[in-house]
Amino acid sequence: MITTVLDEFKNHISFYMEKASEQDIVITSDGRHIGVLTGFADEDDYQEYRLLNNPEFQGIIDRSREDAREGRVTRLEDLE
Repeated sequence: MITTVLDEFKNHISFYMEKASEQDIVITSDGRHIGVLTGFADEDDYQEYRLLNNPEFQGIIDRSREDAREGRVTRLEDLE
């Protein structure tokens, strides 16, 4: 993780954008943490981020987990 102040970030944004694919960049202002830049190493990382931050997808996951807890599942043996 790299930590930088906002003015430094603004002055060297290209550098930090490149570094973000390797590690998070924490941005500070007046000694406070104000943001985090997280990059993507590849398209798969980006797609995973989109899924994990999609409320509809999270709803599907939550419902599936609830179904599993309640025993509302199909066993692989039953598919044959």
